[in-house]
Amino acid sequence: MAEDKVDKRVQRTRSLLRTALIQLIREKGYDAVTIQDITERANLGRTTFYLHYESKDDLMLDHHADFASRLTLRILSTEELLGDEPSHQLETLLQELADHKQVYFALMRSKDAQSIKTGIQRQMVENLLENLKIAYPHTEPNQPIDLLANYIVGAHFAMIDWWLSYRNEYSAHDIARLLHQMRRAAIRDAYGQSS
Repeated sequence: MAEDKVDKRVQRTRSLLRTALIQLIREKGYDAVTIQDITERANLGRTTFYLHYESKDDLMLDHHADFASRLTLRILSTEELLGDEPSHQLETLLQELADHKQVYFALMRSKDAQSIKTGIQRQMVENLLENLKIAYPHTEPNQPIDLLANYIVGAHFAMIDWWLSYRNEYSAHDIARLLHQMRRAAIRDAYGQSS
């Protein structure tokens, strides 16, 4: 019971810090936000911040770890990975990104964007590799599997950035469908399957 209370306190503290960070990004941009700003907004001390996070980037990565996990769509069944329709979860995530694109842009255009993006992409690649091993337990792709996973993850980032930057006429559903079709085609090609 005591451990449950500690867990809830930790979750509450981290939630306060993440919420403060996102609010501040919307107000002044990621690069301008300081740890002092975050702790003041969350009404917490700097010591408390450092008990949970090493840096502002670490806090942002924690906030986006869930994003990365959801973008790779957890451990997928073969039907979900290679079926005709994208999962509803992907469409929901893309709509959430569109609704909060100023936070996405603040993150992706900040001076520390590359290290943050690299961390998110690494998690996405790991999740996708796991998905591929489950979908094809006895088949080797005709190219290095880590190359395939990095290609797909890079394409996801590029397409999402393109969509949020330039192509507002496409809905989250349209983009989910396009991402799913391109991912499926790349995977099927790598594993020697016809479309």
